[in-house]
Amino acid sequence: MRLELGTFPVERISFTDRTRWSEGTLEVNQRQLTAAILQDSRVTSVRLELVRPGESVRITSVRDVIEPRYKVSGPGVVYPGICGRPVTVVGQGRTHRLSGVALIEVAEVEMYRGNDAWLDGFIDMAGPGAVSPYAKLQNLCVVLDVDRSLSLDDQNTACHRAALLVSDSLAMATKDLRPPVLETFELRKADPGLPRAVYITCHRSPQHYANSLFAFWTSIYGFSRQTPPWVLHPNELLDGAISVRTSWDLVNNPLLRELYARHGKDFAFAGVIAIRTRWSAQNEKDITSLQTAKTAQMLGADGAAISWDSGGNDFMEVIRTVQACERAGVKTVWLTGEESPDTGGPALLEPLPEAQAIVSVGYGSRLQSGRGTDEEPLPGVDRLFGQERIVADSSQRQMVVPAKGPLPAPRWADHFGFGRISCLNY
Repeated sequence: MRLELGTFPVERISFTDRTRWSEGTLEVNQRQLTAAILQDSRVTSVRLELVRPGESVRITSVRDVIEPRYKVSGPGVVYPGICGRPVTVVGQGRTHRLSGVALIEVAEVEMYRGNDAWLDGFIDMAGPGAVSPYAKLQNLCVVLDVDRSLSLDDQNTACHRAALLVSDSLAMATKDLRPPVLETFELRKADPGLPRAVYITCHRSPQHYANSLFAFWTSIYGFSRQTPPWVLHPNELLDGAISVRTSWDLVNNPLLRELYARHGKDFAFAGVIAIRTRWSAQNEKDITSLQTAKTAQMLGADGAAISWDSGGNDFMEVIRTVQACERAGVKTVWLTGEESPDTGGPALLEPLPEAQAIVSVGYGSRLQSGRGTDEEPLPGVDRLFGQERIVADSSQRQMVVPAKGPLPAPRWADHFGFGRISCLNY
């Protein structure tokens, strides 16, 4: 598989009477895009809002953060399988991307029944809460409302289809342009003497709680349900084969980029194994872990880099995958967050001895106010997009407070190594 990735950097974004990219400026035809979205009768209202770094803005009800990408040539479409998009295998040809900009899908619609994750997540664009990579981007918020009489599946599809429509339209503006930066991604034949490495990327499925085959969350070619491990080419990830729930992170994954950059130099990159987490029973979790280790062996892997994107229940598949790989002779390096030290428990829910090479990305937020910290709360903001009230204590889903006012701590968790936090172990 050979994929060319053309990058068009965006330094400025504005609303005009046309949609085009030119020399770092992205112009957006707000009226045309709004009219196109409202052609879907399931959408009852939509507005587009520009949000820039350093502005006193807080964005809540965030359902996805999308980097606009468009397949100029080659099979399939970027972000395949979702909302009726083709499931054709991607990762070949040429894809254009708009870097430095993100489209933020904002709607007070649950991803699946009983899921209230949208109640506590937010993005701050300025101040001490601007800790996510999205705070450094030029952002276009697509703020939606949909027909609440519809099934939750239809509401979710309507919201995400609208966001993808805007993403496609923006990136499509570059299809006939020459990219300022053009990269080629191809797993060329490597020295057979090099060790072989795989990337094991672990993603939460909502099926455990939602009891639905179609519930929205991180999906692989549109499938959010529980499935056996998938074997993917890394180019498929660059074309958005794994998407929804901060898709921007997945196509810009620095761990994947680093593995690709070292292919043929430090090791031979043998491919990607994607697994689903949050199975119901321990034997289901164990067979997922054992099958993942077996798949890594069949790919000839000597080592594996492992990341995951959730917490709690999902931890068990991940730590057991580390254990299974190590026992099978596949050495692991595991990128993980830790449990907050204010819980009084271990940093890892099940600190198995096989997990010997761990890269910590911290615990995702500062300590909650009143739990042994002197840190000041995040300040209020001038503008708010999304729901107007938010859960202050995300660990307990309680203390609902005005979202525009002061909040205890940022909630963004770094799952893939975007941050540069460092520490010393003693």
